[in-house]
Amino acid sequence: MQTTESDGNDTPLYAPARKLALSAPFGWLKLGWRDFRRAPWHSLTYGAIFVLIGWALLYLAWIESNDALVFSLLFGFLLVGPALTFGLYDISHQLELNRKPSFRHERQKVFHEMGHELMFALILSMLFLILAIVVSMVMWTEPTAAQLTVSPAVSVAAVVSVSSAVSLLIAVIFAGMAFCASAFALPMILHQDTDATTALLTSINAVLRNIKVMALWALIIFVLTAAGFATGLIGLAFIVPVLGYATWHAYRQTILVKDKE
Repeated sequence: MQTTESDGNDTPLYAPARKLALSAPFGWLKLGWRDFRRAPWHSLTYGAIFVLIGWALLYLAWIESNDALVFSLLFGFLLVGPALTFGLYDISHQLELNRKPSFRHERQKVFHEMGHELMFALILSMLFLILAIVVSMVMWTEPTAAQLTVSPAVSVAAVVSVSSAVSLLIAVIFAGMAFCASAFALPMILHQDTDATTALLTSINAVLRNIKVMALWALIIFVLTAAGFATGLIGLAFIVPVLGYATWHAYRQTILVKDKE
């Protein structure tokens, strides 16, 4: 690992990362689909959990007639999704070790790393909360009578269009920040039993070292997640497990660390 010197001791700062080929994300998806086929029932169980959570959130947005919340949910899945797929990483790890996946082992890993997971999830949840608040404020902004009087050429439609564009830009910025921090963090926590700070720094370093590749990976995740939403979230039952497994393989091919087992 890269280190920083403090009081004469070398303290791990972050793990180094490989330089990836632009085609790497497609290989990760292929491996993710392979793991899905090797553990279909485990995969669909986690996928169903995501669908149920999504339906619950959409129902809350519907009864509140809150379009801003619906808009934030798509990006929210990108923000907090990695924290909810910890069990999927363990399935891929067990398959990698030629072991039969079990919910018991996945549960044990979750509880074993609970402290690091909670710290990581707290950071992503705070980002999601800030995102939802900011987007809501922007999307609920409407032109006042005074504004229309001063500038009659400005139409309500134009103001709404600008508000939507600003909301999209804000969401993209927040999602980008969260993606850099989470792309490899949780798989590293599971694999190396490392602290949240080291995992976050490792993830950020790896993303910055492979900006084009990771931008493509983020786009693939976004498109597949959007496709899942377009199917009434049912598609997420398949998409989420594949992306979770693919994320594990992305970590294994990118982050230079030694196996602990």
